[in-house]
Amino acid sequence: SRRILDTRPVPSVGAMGPNGGGVRLFIPGLPESVTDEEVAHVFGQYGRTLEAVVAKDRNSGVSRGFGYVTLEPGTNPDLILSATHVLGGKSIRVLMTKESLAGANVKRVHLSGCEHLSTEQIRDACSEFGQVWDVHTPKDPNSGERKRFAFATYGSDDAYHRAVSTGSIFVGSARITIKPASQNDQGGGGGKGKGGDMWGGGKGKG
Repeated sequence: SRRILDTRPVPSVGAMGPNGGGVRLFIPGLPESVTDEEVAHVFGQYGRTLEAVVAKDRNSGVSRGFGYVTLEPGTNPDLILSATHVLGGKSIRVLMTKESLAGANVKRVHLSGCEHLSTEQIRDACSEFGQVWDVHTPKDPNSGERKRFAFATYGSDDAYHRAVSTGSIFVGSARITIKPASQNDQGGGGGKGKGGDMWGGGKGKG
């Protein structure tokens, strides 16, 4: 894929890591017409863009329906995550990538009883406690079906503690139980396949 990079000296894309390598965001559901330049233009209003790329099929060059944008280190992602971004005429919400989550002081909660809810429904419900940086809906590796639990990642201790202390929330008639994620679950986001795991049937995160 062709990458649009800021002309000023920045770390090479391969050198971008979780600690000081910029804030990297995953952009799901991109219309086929969206270009790297459009991604760079839309997200450039939030800070200096280090990278903007639409993932493309290696053989055909056709968009795979998702992309990434990396903004300069120190960029506060809360405004970007809470906003809806119009790309190719479609309103899209973004999420933090696993790399960015690994380099941040984030807190994850375990959610049970939410297998019938979409990622957006989970995200909206959990947002009452604070800014949600990531939602992960694991799938069974054999059947591909959603598991009965999910994870929500908060960017602040306050939001995390509010969610845990509440214990449960209702989304329609569904009661979602909230508890701290185990130590093994406190790592980064959904990892490879984030597009599918997190957005239901999307393409792999990369």
